[in-house]
Amino acid sequence: MKQETKRSLEMIFHKLSKHPFLSVTGFCLLLFFFGFCERTSFIDESYIFAGAVLIAIFALLILFGRIGADMKEMIVIFLTAAVFTVGGLLMIFYYDNSPALILWLSLFLLAVICALMRITDTLSARNFIILMIAAGIVLRYVYCLYTSSGDRQHDVGYFNWTWGHANYIEYWYKNGLKLPDFDVRNIWQYYHPPLHHWLMALFLRLLTTFGMQYETACQALQFLPFLWSSLSMAVVYRIFRWANLKKTPLVIAAAIVCFHPTFVLIGGFFNNDTLCVLLMLLSIMFALKWYRKPTLLNIIPIALSVGLGMMTKLSAWMVAPAIAIIFLYVFIKNIKSWLKYIGQFAVFGAISIPLGIWWQVRNLIEFKIPLTYVPYLSEQDAQYCGNMPLTERLFDFGNGQLSFVYDAFTDPNFGAPYNEYNPTIGLIKTSLFGEGQNGISDIHFPQIATTGPILFWIGVILAILCTAAFVIMMISKKSGLDGISRVFFGVLAVTMLGSYYLFCFKFPFTCTMNIRYCVPLIPLFAMGLGLLLQRFNGDSVGEKVLRYGTYVLAAAFAVMTCIVYSQLAVPVPQAAAV
Repeated sequence: MKQETKRSLEMIFHKLSKHPFLSVTGFCLLLFFFGFCERTSFIDESYIFAGAVLIAIFALLILFGRIGADMKEMIVIFLTAAVFTVGGLLMIFYYDNSPALILWLSLFLLAVICALMRITDTLSARNFIILMIAAGIVLRYVYCLYTSSGDRQHDVGYFNWTWGHANYIEYWYKNGLKLPDFDVRNIWQYYHPPLHHWLMALFLRLLTTFGMQYETACQALQFLPFLWSSLSMAVVYRIFRWANLKKTPLVIAAAIVCFHPTFVLIGGFFNNDTLCVLLMLLSIMFALKWYRKPTLLNIIPIALSVGLGMMTKLSAWMVAPAIAIIFLYVFIKNIKSWLKYIGQFAVFGAISIPLGIWWQVRNLIEFKIPLTYVPYLSEQDAQYCGNMPLTERLFDFGNGQLSFVYDAFTDPNFGAPYNEYNPTIGLIKTSLFGEGQNGISDIHFPQIATTGPILFWIGVILAILCTAAFVIMMISKKSGLDGISRVFFGVLAVTMLGSYYLFCFKFPFTCTMNIRYCVPLIPLFAMGLGLLLQRFNGDSVGEKVLRYGTYVLAAAFAVMTCIVYSQLAVPVPQAAAV
């Protein structure tokens, strides 16, 4: 019986891993139809739907997974699972549709599946990562349930308003594909290329066409960034596999991404950051695939990813230098077939360049808008820090910057003790709690007064370890990567990190010091840690301390992220909030 169960579970997880993008999309759709990414959208039918889906899944697992010694035992197991399912849904219903309960009940269910797989010897690294991706999806979904278009957003504004990403989405919703006949600098955020906003407007049209109320549909748009963030986990897993990560080091690197607060936060964004990140990661994945098999068929997805990425947000250009190096290396290596590769590069350019810059070129011709236009805030703004010495901004870590572990804004609505000015500290803080004015702190969420700092310091230690590991592995010939792959990843990191710091100094405001401008650094540095763990797998005391210490650190990071981001879902009594 155990062997039959083992074979059945292996078959199920093999199918899931063979079609990761379809699997992730299907799971996200099931969650979307439960609550439209808003807990206020829960109705009685939502719970009936969830119960029916869960019970059907249990029935299929028990029946086809051969769980149970005989039919009688299988029925007992099924009824037990059904009772716990109904009980869990009733708990969520009676506790104000609590997203926190959804998260922890889901994690409990996944832990049970994990234990079952351990018993049947099917808990491989691949299968464990599939369970982690499922947990990451639920974590992102739960965050979306208590996060609306007005919570922790960036330049979104409000629907039925006059500016911001929300208004930009509404423009395309009302006007179809009619391009603006006015200078897009005149309305805040209209300068962005429109792919993300087109998709959001199309989804809004789809929802309203099927009868959803407009206000509800506007909030349900969050499903798309939630989906993009969830799909990013599957893409990152593929990148890690291309980088030859295996077994426990692969699990550790994947865990950092699955449970990283940045990917939770961007899963709730209504702006174009999340789709841009996904397309940049796809560009990296397809570039690695082409490097190993440089065919015309394999270069087209790179061109589409880069072009569509820049059509979402111009900063997607940051993957281009590293991709160009791979192109150049393969071209020189196969110089005798130069005509073949010139043809491939011509196809790449013919696809990516028009997609990537048509919007900027059109605005340059029509309204004389510079190709790289970014609106500049007033130097009179309270968050301006351009008058500070460069050395102080780079190397000052005092003045209470590490005492207040959240991104600091003195804005009256936030009330921090100072304005953040160090880009390095801002990078870490925003990666864990978001941007100050739109982020998370114990000022507005006193329930995280203890857990927030714990997550912060775990995140700091992990960030230092991952960064150091990445640098060492990109230099070391023993990393398991060939030279050109190390150069590729190194150039990616230098380009993104260099662009981030230059942006912070060109636009010296607290709001520019944000991880959202270089999110792909997180999986890159996590990969570096995985490669280091894969190299140091001996039995010396130092290697054991590094290996097991990292395991504990990564596990603590995942647990603390779940704790902090579930605490945010718990309403704070008004008296306590004051």
